[in-house]
Amino acid sequence: MVSRAAAAAAARRRRRRPPVTRPRAAVLVSAGVFTLLSWAAVAAALWPIYQHPSFLLLAGVAVPLGVLLVVGGLLAKWRGEGVLLAAVALFIIVGVPLAVPGRALYGVLPEPQGLLELVSGVVLGWRQLVTIELPVADYQALLVPALVLLLAGPVLTASIALRTRRPALAALVPLLAFALAVALGSERVPLPAGTAVALAVVLLLWLVVQGRHRRTDAVRSGAAPSSTTAVTGGRAAVARPVVGALILLLLSGGIGAAAVAIAPPEQQRTVLRSLTEPPFDPRALPSPLAAYRTAFLPGAVEAPAVRVSGLPSGARLRVATLDSYDGVVFAVGSEQVDAASGRFERIPTRRDVTGIEGDPIEVDLVIEQPIGPWLPTIGEFAAIRFDGDDAADVRDRFVVNDVTGTAALIGGVDAGRAYRLTALQPVLTPPELDELAPGAAAVPAIAAVPDELRTWFQAVTVEAEGPGPRLAAAIAALQEQGYISHGVGEDEPPSRSGHSLDRLAELVTARPMLGDAEQYAAAAALLAREAGFPSRVVLGYAPAGSGDLVLRGADLTAWIEIDAAGLGWIPVDVMPPEREIPPAEPDEPIPVTRPQNAVQPPVEDPPVRDDQAPPEIEPGDAPVDDSLLALVLLILTITAAVLLALGLIAAPFIGIVAAKARRRRRRRRKGDAVRRILAGWREVTDAAVDRGIPLPAGGTRRELALAIGRPQAAVLARVADRADYAPEAPPLEEVDRVWQAVDAVRASLAVDGTRRERWRAAVSTRSLRRYPGRARPRGGASR
Repeated sequence: MVSRAAAAAAARRRRRRPPVTRPRAAVLVSAGVFTLLSWAAVAAALWPIYQHPSFLLLAGVAVPLGVLLVVGGLLAKWRGEGVLLAAVALFIIVGVPLAVPGRALYGVLPEPQGLLELVSGVVLGWRQLVTIELPVADYQALLVPALVLLLAGPVLTASIALRTRRPALAALVPLLAFALAVALGSERVPLPAGTAVALAVVLLLWLVVQGRHRRTDAVRSGAAPSSTTAVTGGRAAVARPVVGALILLLLSGGIGAAAVAIAPPEQQRTVLRSLTEPPFDPRALPSPLAAYRTAFLPGAVEAPAVRVSGLPSGARLRVATLDSYDGVVFAVGSEQVDAASGRFERIPTRRDVTGIEGDPIEVDLVIEQPIGPWLPTIGEFAAIRFDGDDAADVRDRFVVNDVTGTAALIGGVDAGRAYRLTALQPVLTPPELDELAPGAAAVPAIAAVPDELRTWFQAVTVEAEGPGPRLAAAIAALQEQGYISHGVGEDEPPSRSGHSLDRLAELVTARPMLGDAEQYAAAAALLAREAGFPSRVVLGYAPAGSGDLVLRGADLTAWIEIDAAGLGWIPVDVMPPEREIPPAEPDEPIPVTRPQNAVQPPVEDPPVRDDQAPPEIEPGDAPVDDSLLALVLLILTITAAVLLALGLIAAPFIGIVAAKARRRRRRRRKGDAVRRILAGWREVTDAAVDRGIPLPAGGTRRELALAIGRPQAAVLARVADRADYAPEAPPLEEVDRVWQAVDAVRASLAVDGTRRERWRAAVSTRSLRRYPGRARPRGGASR
């Protein structure tokens, strides 16, 4: 009896840790090639997101490393836990040089800050990736999500293909990663149909090769005949799936092409970045045009506003482009108002200006008088570089609207902010206004146009025919009839600020016509809409000189941009020339033929005040630089994310342990003495099954106790038999002794194994299912 129990225990120990088997060389090669090709397709789908040589280096290193790690682990007979630990160590070793190259000394040695950015990028990089304009190149740690995919993905794919009983499931991993790569991309980039077809071909061929490997293994193990007929049939069985897969692929491609031809897809598609909120909403800020006159106050008109170096001749500095008008103010539009206004996005390194004509220029600027959060730009913005110790933090706050060319710093621009702009300066000289035709650019709809402005437009364009001549006549009349008055000086005639509907109506009906760039630009933008041209207002500086200049508050102005067919957006100056303002004309002539009676003049209603007074836009306070607090918050965020992930991973195992504890408590306390004793025996067999001890199917309790190999188990088997078959009921005191013995058997089983085996037994689900040798109890006592 003892020798048989010892032999069973020794056999049980040998079965607990099955050796890691090495697959055949053909299986290793096919799995490695499949993993490399499939993840090369995933890397191709990720390329539009990065478009930088650093990504090519990352993909070329990470994917082969992941495959070599799994293959090497199999050759070295590592277990799954060893491969997982090796993958984590490999990620930490190569992570900073590949994914955060700016934080690697000599391109190889990781800095402590680089390791911190690497770890935080695993959690936070995905969110940052869908809130920044593409391509991101190697900006900060945004390559970390790509490294996670292209290193962990091949490791998981090759592990499933070589270490599991269902290797075909490995095809799901690159398939899901490809869908994620497409979802992380831009809505303006076409779907990578060619890459998707290549991935489908690789997956189909992999499934066919897997079938061939299974048949070969079956023949070698003797489970299938090895005659010539079987070999011929096997070849036909290989050819049939290949031909069928190719036919299916051709049919699906033909159906897809026909569907695209019948119903072409929209230019933009919904991806993850389409569902995220824009990081910057200009509608929450006052209109910069409404505060135009603050630049002409006594304390600001002669003060330096912008210092610029290297300004080319004829260049304009754009502070903000305003394309949304609600009847009160022109404002900087956003995607929340109209998709035509575009959205503000962070620019990682530079904006793609491929295909745009212009001369490359570099201009250095220093902002002395900020206008809210708006950051002046020039020409077609391409790249920006900030100066100062906080350049990296400021770079994170920089956003730009790709549609309007407006740039801003979230949180505001601090005085003295210096930066260098790289841009393209247009070289095209537009023709005269009367030679232009309206373009097709989409702009937000205008809420309303004053009737007085429309009447005035019709009067001054009565002899003009066509959109271009009508616009030219309206701008010429505006400049001819208008006079400039900011209304802030003692020697200037009164001139109301604002550009609401009633203020623009007053502009064209008053004599003389008084206003400044705020009113004239707003009126000209509405007049261009009346003529049929898409238009918008631009607030900025249009200096007459070039080179190194100091622009003051008095240099701030406004103009309009119109979209002309074949030319795109072109600037149009609308300001009247500086000249002496004539006295105001009386509303009605006063008769002088005979003296008038002394009658009090009628009381006139005071002019209606504009609803929107010019707000005072103060320079935005720069965020407080508290590196320690930011580091603590980052560590807490990473810790919380890791704990949450660990909690989600551990939740199923905690549920299994809790279910077993609840079952054990119910067995110990519920039912009569017989049921509680039999439940104790079932607790012993369940513990043995969870430990991996094979129990004979249909065996008696004594045979099961022999397989368990514990003396207490044999005693419990006899007690359970007596309680089950004896005519008299056992006393309640015996129940307590039985459960003490049950606890002793469970403890002895735990002592024999290692800590990992104890953990594995605790979370095993074998005892929660039906298993051979488990008899169904009377009255459902198993519960």
